[in-house]
Amino acid sequence: MSFDILDFLEPVEQSKLSAEFSRQEGRWHNAVRVNSGGRIDLDGRQIVLIGITDTDNGEQASYAIRNQLYALSKVELAENVADLGNYRTDYSIKSLQQLGFLLSELIASNIVPVILNGRQQLTYAQYLAYHYTRKYCHLVLLDPKLDFNLKDDEPLGPTTYLQHILTQEPSFLFSLTGIGLQGHHVDTTMQSFLEKLFFDFHRLGDVRANLTDAEPAIRGANLLSMDMSVIRGGDMPSAFEGGPHGFFGEEACALLRYAGMSSTLKCLGMYEYQWESDLKTQGAQLIAQLIWYFADGYLLRYNEHPQENREEFLQYITTMSSNRQEIVFYKSKRTDRWWMEIPMNEEEFAGSRHILPCSYADYLTATRAEIPDRWWWAMHKLN
Repeated sequence: MSFDILDFLEPVEQSKLSAEFSRQEGRWHNAVRVNSGGRIDLDGRQIVLIGITDTDNGEQASYAIRNQLYALSKVELAENVADLGNYRTDYSIKSLQQLGFLLSELIASNIVPVILNGRQQLTYAQYLAYHYTRKYCHLVLLDPKLDFNLKDDEPLGPTTYLQHILTQEPSFLFSLTGIGLQGHHVDTTMQSFLEKLFFDFHRLGDVRANLTDAEPAIRGANLLSMDMSVIRGGDMPSAFEGGPHGFFGEEACALLRYAGMSSTLKCLGMYEYQWESDLKTQGAQLIAQLIWYFADGYLLRYNEHPQENREEFLQYITTMSSNRQEIVFYKSKRTDRWWMEIPMNEEEFAGSRHILPCSYADYLTATRAEIPDRWWWAMHKLN
C-alpha cells in the first residue's frame, strides 16, 4: 500500500475484549491478527475486519461483535483474518470519501475488507472504492427495501445512499441486484424506475423458496451491502428498522457463505445493527456467525470462468423454438456451477459474448424452450 492505513484506524483495545475466551484453545482469538497499536503484518491475511465508531453506537457495537466472533471455534478460518481496528466516522461526505479510499487500497492489495457495523450509507464508501480505481462494479444489496427516492438534494443517509451512488459522475455502477425485498416495504414507482435501468430484484418469498437461486447473483458481485433488517426480528432483534419478516438466521448464513465463495467479491459491509437494543447479545452473535460463514466460504474460493479455463467446463447449447435463439451454457466439472452466454449486438461489440453466472434452474428453463429471466434482463441491459 502507498500509505499506512493504520494511521486512519483506532487500534483494538484489549481491555474491551472478554477475558473468558482468551483462555480457551481453538478459538478465533488465538488466530486473528489484531491491530493493538503497533505494526501489524498482513502477509497471508486475505480478510480484514474494520469496526465502526460513530455517533449512533459509539464503539460498543464493534466490540460487542468482536467478543462474539473471537469466541467462535474452527480456528483455521481465523488464520486468514486480521482485525484492523475501528474507523471513526460522522457520516459526512469527507469521512465516507476517506473510508472509500482506504477500502480501495485494501482491495488493490487483494485483501477483502469486512465492515462490521455502522449505518448503511457506508455502502457509498464501498462504491467509492471502485469509483476511485475507475473499475465497473456489480453491487448486491441484501435488504428488505429500496433505499432510494426520486427527490432532488436529499442528504446522504441510510435510506437515500442508493440515489447518491446512481447519480455519481462518472458512473462505475455496472449492475445492481437487490435480494430479500419485501413487497410491503417497496414503493412500486421506485422499483419500476430502477428496473428500467435493468437492475434486478429478488423478493424474499422467491429467494426463501429456492435459496440456491440467489447464488449466481452473489457469485457475480464485487460489493455486498447487508442491512440487518433483512433478517427476521425473531433472529435479529437489534436491527435499526427490524420487523417480523425476513430471512431466518441460518438462511442468512448460507447467503454469506455464497459471498465468501465468490472470487469476484472484494468488499462486504454489514450494517444497521443497534447495540443498545441487543439486550441478550443475540444480534452480535448472529453477525459474528455471518462473518464465520463468510470466512468458511472464502476457504472454498476457486477462481474459475469459462473464458479463462474452458477445458474445465462442459458446454450445453439450447435453442428457443419461437425465434431459434441459441443460449449457450457452461457447467464447471469441478464445482457444478453454471454460466451462460449473453450475445452482444451493439456494433462495437458485435460477435462477442458476455458470460454471466447462472443456475441449473436457468438451464432447465431453457431446455423447455423458455427464456430464463436472468438471460432476458442481462440481454436488455447489455444491448
